[in-house]
Amino acid sequence: MAKLAADLYLSYSQLCIFISSLSHPYNDWSDRNYSQGFSWRAGSVSFRALVEEGEHKIAIFIEEAVPEIDSDVVRAFRVPFDVSDNNVELASISHSVPLELPIGLYILQVEFCGAGGEGIPRINVRLNKGVTSFLILKADAEIEREGDFDLEALPAT
Repeated sequence: MAKLAADLYLSYSQLCIFISSLSHPYNDWSDRNYSQGFSWRAGSVSFRALVEEGEHKIAIFIEEAVPEIDSDVVRAFRVPFDVSDNNVELASISHSVPLELPIGLYILQVEFCGAGGEGIPRINVRLNKGVTSFLILKADAEIEREGDFDLEALPAT
């Protein structure tokens, strides 16, 4: 249906996706959130990026077929995301990319890839209507797959 591209400067090693109307859209990170690679609560999820900060190339796929995980993907996650307000943002602390999506339940898949030919890290963000459970699809040595997920992040204040 749609493929969009954006450049986004990530800081504090996180990519955040949230409903724009949240008064405190960013999440605090527990030790378990950090080790599992994401911090989730209804309407807001933050993913641990591969690098601490810097420019990233973001490819956004909305209602597109999801291919097998590419060999250049270093870490990938799939989480449920409830779009309760049409306005969603892909963001870091200082920058954001606005999106307008139909209200509904989505499968949010985020794939962190190594730096491409330009030396800039790439991230694929896939949003498809549907229901999913929480999954770590691919993990590097910094992500801990074992144990229960912490799915009760608190808003950062």
